[in-house]
Amino acid sequence: MNNSHNPEHWSQLNTEEQIRFWQGVDDGNIYSFLVSPEKKRTRRRRGEHSTRTKCENPAWFRPSHYKKLGGQLGYAYNRLVRKDPETGVPSLRIHMSRHPHYIQGRIRAGRKNRFKPEKARLVDSLWPLLVSFCDAGMHTVGMCMSRLARELSVKDVKGNVIKETEVTVSRLSRVIAEQERYGTLARSAEKQYDHLTKTWLPKYVWITEVGFNILGVDLMKLAKEQEKALRKSEVRQQLIEEGLMEEWEDISPRTARKRHAEKLTLQAIKYRREKAAKAKRAKRLATLPWDAQVEAMAEHILKTMPREEAYYATKDRLDKLAIQQLYQMELYQSGAPPN
Repeated sequence: MNNSHNPEHWSQLNTEEQIRFWQGVDDGNIYSFLVSPEKKRTRRRRGEHSTRTKCENPAWFRPSHYKKLGGQLGYAYNRLVRKDPETGVPSLRIHMSRHPHYIQGRIRAGRKNRFKPEKARLVDSLWPLLVSFCDAGMHTVGMCMSRLARELSVKDVKGNVIKETEVTVSRLSRVIAEQERYGTLARSAEKQYDHLTKTWLPKYVWITEVGFNILGVDLMKLAKEQEKALRKSEVRQQLIEEGLMEEWEDISPRTARKRHAEKLTLQAIKYRREKAAKAKRAKRLATLPWDAQVEAMAEHILKTMPREEAYYATKDRLDKLAIQQLYQMELYQSGAPPN
């Protein structure tokens, strides 16, 4: 290490420091020829905030109005969750965090000790959610990280997430990344960064064969159900319509997952671009008077309308649509209600 500020050997010291070093050796205060590096000064200080997790006891079970899962996915969910025959209250039947796979694979996953109680409870509550929304053909979980975090979070009477006791996306992302190192989950697509919004695009995961194995399902039956579901999948029908596949060909799970991930990524990019354009337009219109706002929005609606609809659009119709759009953009003024 050739760093004059943090030397490791006495020869890297300057002349004055070398003199003091050998004086310390002669006095018996220094016993090593290696000099401990200076501790880097930093302005970081430990805050007074609590480091405990917001949601210490997350839980998720399928609501009663959900359709019952069939096949091996239903078998896996029933192994995870049991329902009291008298009260009908669901509870965990097995705790996935205590499975021997997580003990035997610690070193590979970069762990030395077992899960802490808070993480163990999050892992236990996560698996019923993953199995419940797992696609039978691709084995992809049909929710992104943020949606999974919302589902696991504690909600109020109206169904809104309570900020003080929510499961944060960053915490869930770390848990899922660790599950990937254990081999139970895999990412359906690589992480992609959206430079326009300066955020990451939604990430989706799928349950691997190792994950289904520790769930205790019959892998042979699961493979047959997957093959049957892939033949009826929407992805395969789209490929046939585009001429990329023949009717007699079968699609592989990897191809289906890749195609599905690309579709979801394009949808997310399109939604974010539209949202950014609306925010930019609202910021520009906010500086204009009300009449100018209506006129500018009417011109924008006329440009984006289909040609056959724009041909018959009257000024009153455009003004009405413009006022409705301004109302949705929270630029509506109380003096001119939409009609």
